[in-house]
Amino acid sequence: MVGSSFDAHAPLDGFKLRGEDKLAFVSDMFDRVAPTYDLLNHFISLGQTTIWRLLALTRLGGQRGVLRPGAKILDVGCGTGWITWFFGWYYRGMALDVEGMDCSKVMLDEARKINPDARFTIGNVCDLRYESNSFDVVTTVYTLRNFPDLDEGIGEMYRVTKPGGHVVVLDAFPPSNEYMRRVLHLWLERVMPKIAALFMNDPKAYRHLSASIRSTVAVGRVGEMLEALGAEVEVQEYTFGTAARIVARKPL
Repeated sequence: MVGSSFDAHAPLDGFKLRGEDKLAFVSDMFDRVAPTYDLLNHFISLGQTTIWRLLALTRLGGQRGVLRPGAKILDVGCGTGWITWFFGWYYRGMALDVEGMDCSKVMLDEARKINPDARFTIGNVCDLRYESNSFDVVTTVYTLRNFPDLDEGIGEMYRVTKPGGHVVVLDAFPPSNEYMRRVLHLWLERVMPKIAALFMNDPKAYRHLSASIRSTVAVGRVGEMLEALGAEVEVQEYTFGTAARIVARKPL
């Protein structure tokens, strides 16, 4: 991919891109890392990304009322399809209708290997090709820093959510605790690149990930964006604030 958007920009510069330039950079990057992405993330986070997903997504049914039998779900930035698969497996008695969407063709190729019967669509979160009020639940997991425009992406996810439905966000965020910020900085700067180098000839994608985690907006800011759209927002933090789940209900 010589001459691609990913080749043309340094890791931190890639994070600062916006619009079509950011979309091209992110698409190129994930096309390259797709085959090893899930395994490498598991090692780099010491399994925390998997734990956070389980904590965030296993408690959405029942009394919480986020998931209902037959709910129509859109998984934005679905990557290799883990979330799409998980909803179908863990909530298999609820007959959920789940569709995955991502900007990376190679990621979607990997997703179809895991979920050959699931629906996957290539797309852009800032220009979702769905009618307003189409989904009961819209999820996105570890994707916010890759949105071409965060405000537009959040707005589009909210737009396609039905009244009474929910937007569910799980992501890593800069912790507010000073000690945890220092620990995270040490891990991202010193440890993570060495682990990535064991798996990849070009660990640039994980230098970008490191830079983007340090530079992303705080969880409170994402909550404020959703509240400004009219949502009722609930935030649950994990591991001293290094990750958080946001559940935003769109009023009837």
